[in-house]
Amino acid sequence: MSTLLSLPGSELFRDPSLGMLERWYCRLLGVPIVGLRIRLRCLQRLLPPAATRVLDAGCGKGVISRMLAHRYPAAKIDAIDQDEQGQRINQEIAEACYIANCRFQKGDLTTLDSDGEYDLIVSVDNLEHIENDVGVLQRFYRAMQANGILVVHVPHYYRRWPVFRWSRNFDVPGHVRPGYHLPELIERVRKAGFIVQRSGFSYGFLENLANNIGYAISAAEQKNRILYALLFPLLNLMAWLGQGGHPGMGAGVWCVAQKSLSEAKREPNHRSMVI
Repeated sequence: MSTLLSLPGSELFRDPSLGMLERWYCRLLGVPIVGLRIRLRCLQRLLPPAATRVLDAGCGKGVISRMLAHRYPAAKIDAIDQDEQGQRINQEIAEACYIANCRFQKGDLTTLDSDGEYDLIVSVDNLEHIENDVGVLQRFYRAMQANGILVVHVPHYYRRWPVFRWSRNFDVPGHVRPGYHLPELIERVRKAGFIVQRSGFSYGFLENLANNIGYAISAAEQKNRILYALLFPLLNLMAWLGQGGHPGMGAGVWCVAQKSLSEAKREPNHRSMVI
């Protein structure tokens, strides 16, 4: 695999849709999205030590997909997203970086039709975009092998904004809900049939502060891109210094769950629940 994977998202240097300055920025500093870098670090701590068949459910720019391909070099990674042009670019980047174990496909999670294929499914900040989130989780269940692992991350319903006050998560384009309360996420994952192993919050104080400053600049719509690019190294360092804790409250919530062997035996009855 290419050494461009040394920094998260540095392989976006190969993205032809970006301008030359943007590509070199990514090559030198990695993907300049504070929230994505925070979620990547959180995900690294949650992933199982081994996997052979992996689904990145809603892969976006493919940064997480390529990280998974690097982490599990002997595994086969399927990365699904609805953006057909984006998926073509993602596949081109993977080939340019000599990543042979990751396949990017156009796909809709609400119509995912797979049966017992994956031992690891990763969904990072996707469910908040989907009206029938339980239906998608049920499709994940059906696509999972017995004893397979599901790792889900979504925005929390509350955000610490601007610094010390918690308020409802502000609107983000494309979201059908502000976010999830942690018990709400757990309840939905269990309703789909999974056994929850562990759960918690992401975005500690410094991570949340850095991300909020980034949102204030970009408005989650890539506004003020020059200012954001100039401040990103500082914001990313601030977030990096705030990693490693176990926040009792945070701007993100996560859940690690399993499809147990005993649950898998009841799957034929469960399938009828898929909407």
